Amino acid sequence: MRRAIYTPVLMILLSGCASISYLGDAYPPTGHVDLFFSENDVEKDYRVIGRMGATADADELMYSTEKFTQAILKKAAEKGADAVVILDFGKVTTAVNASRDRTETTEETNRGGTVTREHESVSHSVEEKRRVEALVLKYK
Repeated sequence: MRRAIYTPVLMILLSGCASISYLGDAYPPTGHVDLFFSENDVEKDYRVIGRMGATADADELMYSTEKFTQAILKKAAEKGADAVVILDFGKVTTAVNASRDRTETTEETNRGGTVTREHESVSHSVEEKRRVEALVLKYK
């Protein structure tokens, strides 16, 4: 019974700000998906049935490597996969935002003249996401 309670909680945590995309064929769901980090480690004959990617904000602390992996395995099982090969895990830059603010003020001096002062500020931000990419396999 405890497992039934924790599973929905885990699914809520995994669905937070992460997104998983899948491109490929789908089969009836499987109960177990093997995990590999190199295609050379797969000892059974297989065919690639799809490709998967998962992304989340880089500063989102709840998405560890393990949670990304578990989310990918769950999605792969839903697509009928027998195995997943993690190809890459890292950060990608998704946006660079820049803004420039320039102000000019003119003031009169005590001697009857004017002084013009200029102020310029430039700011920028880089938006990064964490990304995991994987191959989705079906054994022959």
